[in-house]
Amino acid sequence: MTSRRSSLVTRLAASLKQRGLLSDHKHLLLAVSGGADSVALLLAMQTLKRPLGFRISVAHLNHGLRGSEGRADAAFVTALARRLRVTCLTGRADVRRLARRKHISLEMAAREARYRFLARTAAAKGATAIVTAHTADDQAETVLLRLARGCGATGLGGIRPAGLLSGLGIDMPSSDVALLRPLLDVSRDDIEAFLEREGQAWREDVTNASTDFLRNRVRHEVLPLLEERLNPAVRQTLCRTAEIFAEEDAWVGELAKEALGDCLDDGGRLKREALALLPAALARRVVRRWLGEEGVAAVRADFSSVERVRELAGQATGSREVTLQGGWRVVRRYGVLTVESATGTQAPFRVGLNVPGETLLPEQGLRVVVERAPGIVREVSDAPGRLPATASISSRAVGRRRLYLRSPRPGDRMQPYGMKGSRKLQDILVDAKVPADQRGAVPLLECGGKIAWLPGYRIAHPFRVTDEKALRVTIERL
Repeated sequence: MTSRRSSLVTRLAASLKQRGLLSDHKHLLLAVSGGADSVALLLAMQTLKRPLGFRISVAHLNHGLRGSEGRADAAFVTALARRLRVTCLTGRADVRRLARRKHISLEMAAREARYRFLARTAAAKGATAIVTAHTADDQAETVLLRLARGCGATGLGGIRPAGLLSGLGIDMPSSDVALLRPLLDVSRDDIEAFLEREGQAWREDVTNASTDFLRNRVRHEVLPLLEERLNPAVRQTLCRTAEIFAEEDAWVGELAKEALGDCLDDGGRLKREALALLPAALARRVVRRWLGEEGVAAVRADFSSVERVRELAGQATGSREVTLQGGWRVVRRYGVLTVESATGTQAPFRVGLNVPGETLLPEQGLRVVVERAPGIVREVSDAPGRLPATASISSRAVGRRRLYLRSPRPGDRMQPYGMKGSRKLQDILVDAKVPADQRGAVPLLECGGKIAWLPGYRIAHPFRVTDEKALRVTIERL
């Protein structure tokens, strides 16, 4: 092994270990485009997989933007993976069509298509983490772009070494798959030097030279100018700045988590007065975190939206609301703020659930997981419809009957856990001060024509767990 190779592989191994990126991950899915960065990542991870005890697969997406060149990239990656005896999965996306349909840039559409493909591939292969080849140069470019657009400490923290797919701000089903970026302290020059010493070719994407794309203008025009006229080490400075902001952002995030807990009532609603007492910087963090927990994607919780929510909280009288992007609104009633769908009442629904397994309800924006799990998770609260929610019901009581998730119907009744008689569902929702225009969207678990569980409230008494045979049901927003 050459000293150059040893240096890069050693740095990668140190990054994986010191940052705890591997954790319990034994199967990693590498995103390989065929460019220098991802090819170097593949070679280095191939060297480390036995010493560090993990296995790898490769995923490559043809974005459908470059015709024969894109097909040649896919063939190159497939051949390289075959030579290394690594499983390779390829896919193709129509990025132009996606950009037109969603009215977004080609860059944004390509990013969304790529991560959707990686999420599907990771699920199909059973990989618990996706590894990308973002480098120190990508970090410097990202920080500069975000600074120019305007952002806070979270944005200036740049690309994080680790995260979750669900934290990318892309409108897709939430995913617990980890996203790892172990090359953030390696420069593009070091990457190419490593490949040249290895005698390993890579693919050059000609669109990377085009200044039609904003990131390419930063890469080829802005950063070289700053290096020449301002600071020769500006890339390293930007990376160090990102590291500092990321650490401070994590600390303030913990403060916001604690403050949010103090600002919520028993129903998970945001207390107007408590939020208004917080310093502006902390209040913004609390609002953004609350919106995220209520299912509003990070891209929808921009500065303007957060400020309008804060302004709403600062007003003491009457019922008011503000509309957010993505079909959401924040409503102030009785001195508390709630997040609701801006589309009004929801159409009735009834969907059979996979037992055990996962069921997605895209139209309702819900995900339901049912698993056979001994023990009891018993929900007793006064927040009907609050999600995420988890409860255990008796597998014996369910028997061979199918479970359904459905919307409320006129005349619905249930026997709440611990009560002898039944109650009208309408009365339960009214007593819990669930607004009338939200009641039709409250999900109910049905079995044998009866309500088995009202999420956020409690299970029905006949479905209580009396032995070790239990089904654990979790409902969350997509």
